[in-house]
Amino acid sequence: MLSNKDTAAEVEKMMRDCSATLNESIHRVMETCPEEEFKAYRLLIGQIMGAIYLNVIQPIHRRYPDLEPEELRE
Repeated sequence: MLSNKDTAAEVEKMMRDCSATLNESIHRVMETCPEEEFKAYRLLIGQIMGAIYLNVIQPIHRRYPDLEPEELRE
């Protein structure tokens, strides 16, 4: 996954930013939509965020451990 470290760092940041935006959208829907609609939306967005983390961010962190934010390290 991403043999160029500079590219990996850029993509990792983009994916974290994307996840933050998706998370903000969950809060917006929670504030403005009916409960059932919110729950369905949250489930869908959670699946997307999980896929981003497991399939993009985590492999980058495995290859380049120094790119992993301190708060995610064990």
